[in-house]
Amino acid sequence: MNLDDASPDTSDRDDAPLTARLCILETTDLHMQLLGYDYFADHPTPDLGLVPLAGLIEDYRADPTLSTLLFDNGDFLQGNPLADYVAGQAQHTAPHPMIAAFNALGYDAVALGNHEFNYGIEVLDQVLQDAQFPVVCANLHHLDGTPVRPPYTLIDKDIICSDGQIRQLRVGVFGVVPPQILRWDKAILNGRLTAADIVETAAALTPQLRAQGADIIVALCHSGIGSATWVPDMENAAVPLAALPEVDVVLAGHIHAKFPDPHASNTGPVDHDAGTIHGKPAVMAGFYGSHLGVITLDVIWDDTGWKITGSNSQLQTPDPTRHSALQKHLTGLTQVAHQETLTHIRQAITRTNVAIHSHYATTAPDLSLELLADAQLAHLQRASIGTDWQELPLLSVAAPFRVGGRGGPHHFIDIPAGPLTLRDAAAIYPFTNKLYGVFRDGAQIRAWLEKASRYFNTLAPGEPAQPLIDPDVPPYDFDVIYGLTYAFDLTRDTGRVTDLRYNGRPVKDTDRFVVATNSYRASGGGNFFAATPDEIAYVSTDTTRNILIDRLRKVGSLDQSAREVWRFAPIGQTAAWFTSSASAVPPLGSTIRASGKTRDGFGIFTLSL
Repeated sequence: MNLDDASPDTSDRDDAPLTARLCILETTDLHMQLLGYDYFADHPTPDLGLVPLAGLIEDYRADPTLSTLLFDNGDFLQGNPLADYVAGQAQHTAPHPMIAAFNALGYDAVALGNHEFNYGIEVLDQVLQDAQFPVVCANLHHLDGTPVRPPYTLIDKDIICSDGQIRQLRVGVFGVVPPQILRWDKAILNGRLTAADIVETAAALTPQLRAQGADIIVALCHSGIGSATWVPDMENAAVPLAALPEVDVVLAGHIHAKFPDPHASNTGPVDHDAGTIHGKPAVMAGFYGSHLGVITLDVIWDDTGWKITGSNSQLQTPDPTRHSALQKHLTGLTQVAHQETLTHIRQAITRTNVAIHSHYATTAPDLSLELLADAQLAHLQRASIGTDWQELPLLSVAAPFRVGGRGGPHHFIDIPAGPLTLRDAAAIYPFTNKLYGVFRDGAQIRAWLEKASRYFNTLAPGEPAQPLIDPDVPPYDFDVIYGLTYAFDLTRDTGRVTDLRYNGRPVKDTDRFVVATNSYRASGGGNFFAATPDEIAYVSTDTTRNILIDRLRKVGSLDQSAREVWRFAPIGQTAAWFTSSASAVPPLGSTIRASGKTRDGFGIFTLSL
């Protein structure tokens, strides 16, 4: 349905159609943030999580002028130590805490995200057995053609009309997920599922929903706002999806961004001011329960059925001081798993005699990345013994995950000198990926680093204050390749990688290496270059995080300082600013200087080039 700019004023007409308001609420990318607790930093975060959002959900449901639907848009099962602990205890823990919370909140439907599959299909199936709500996924199928979950659901919703009477409105709800999931979780899903294009799937499905009487069709689109031009198998396909004529409402996610965002610019069909994409109401509610997405639809009913006449899209943040009876009940559902998780992650692995933080992980040598890279390299070295590639030089790739950005001003690794615990290892590497060893030549290595350099803006020589970092590129796409040395020339749009060397010798395009990386990146995650089957030298049976933990236990206490792998090529009379933790101290000997603070609590730093 296309929307008019505003609802018509028909209150003085005897034959006026009946009006009503339908409120659609979205959570997305919760990543097991239930209680408002940061397990990586081991302290409460009362402004994040599903429990804090529950107060907002109660308020909207209590509004007598609204009929309310509640949906989750996927990536709810994985993402923190609580998730990992519960997944490991899945056969003993029923129902799963997140499913129990969804049941208690009365979700109307939930979509699958890509991270739902990280623990395997069997764990996912077991967890969803206790769901008291429809779980939908339209574009993933088993090899025999049966869907992983029902592709859609139809909800007959009682809606309060302007004459005081209750009538039914039928809402069709379908879910879609990036087809890249088969690459990202190749070790788990390879040969077990097929994935179809998001837009093509929706184009075929939505007429069926309309034919079955759907007055409004809602897309639970676990995909972000990307290009407006459709190409097959898009990862972030929310914009061309919204252009489909039968799609009325789009709930987006996956990329951990916000829509509408008052600080963002309107681009083509993406209108942050109106809260619409191609004129269709849409929301994308951040991540970790940072926001509740709220779409209010003005609808009219007459002899021809229901029509949308107007909409309002907004994001709401929770009140961290609120503690309702429902919130206390939800907290109780998770307390046992929460306390057991805390006991588990507080176990010491080793001791560090130096502080480890990620304040400058994308601007200066970083010890947290080095520890991960060294662990991967040591594992790959052992695995190479007796292989036909044992004589090839080995490299190791690490990328930062907790470096502020969309995660907020406290989203950093910050480990003081003293015991180094399991939760610290999880902060350094929060995912359950496997370790891959992939064959790469010198030309591919250079292209890999060129892709990573997109994290930085192109700088104008002589400018004293310009933004260093492109906010549209996530920090986990800034791969650092250990075992090499190199520089980035940020005055260039292309050909940025300079002085690329291995053991002091320039790297030739024909040089061959085996590179330790994670299964996500080896499978093309982040639109990097996926390894073909003949380019895969090794796949670990254990997770990368466990490989890191094992290495930390063996090396004893840590005393090292971070070594320089890469650097910025000097420009001269040029500086750029970036944000980091407000408590960050510029590294000794660097050209980084503190420059102030942002309104939302970040520190501002200036780098002289």
